[in-house]
Amino acid sequence: MRQQPATHQHPKRAMLVVLSLVAIGASGCSRGLPTDPMATNDSMAVSEPAAAGAVVAAKPSASSAEAAPAWTWYSVASRWLNKGEAATVSGGRVKIQFVRGSLGQGATITIMERDPSITDVMVGPNGMVLSKAATLTLSYAGSPLEGTPTLLKLYRFNDSTGSWVVVTGTNDLAAKTITAKVTVLCRYAVSTGDPTKAGW
Repeated sequence: MRQQPATHQHPKRAMLVVLSLVAIGASGCSRGLPTDPMATNDSMAVSEPAAAGAVVAAKPSASSAEAAPAWTWYSVASRWLNKGEAATVSGGRVKIQFVRGSLGQGATITIMERDPSITDVMVGPNGMVLSKAATLTLSYAGSPLEGTPTLLKLYRFNDSTGSWVVVTGTNDLAAKTITAKVTVLCRYAVSTGDPTKAGW
């Protein structure tokens, strides 16, 4: 039996390495980890669960597209909740407490913010109506609004009208938080006036 010279084995090894890399790439191993940033250009809604730390590019609804620019939202919390489950999801400036029966169906609850220094957040899935009110707490500690606590109100962005609506809540001046009962998951902001006038 005659052995082939070593010079013929190197091209075969190189070909084997190249084919292996192609097979790995085609099998999906080249995709990022579930915690890698992901981007989408949908209208302030996440179609797939966003992992904590994910980046989601969102733009305002068509009715407000002229008034506000597109924002880049960062996922700070993401958690699956079963239908009817009582649980708390928190991340960044936000905490939302669901009572038993709040969710009519299982869903991935997400909390996103576009800038950790401001009080503008999205709680999703955007537009989900709750069967029972959940308790939303938004902190304004460390934000530019901290100097005017008695003037602060909680606002909810109404996608249908493209406007902000005041949400009745309680301002805890000591804790620097505003807490309210909410029945819809969407964009919320703490502001001294209509957030649209602040460029939001």
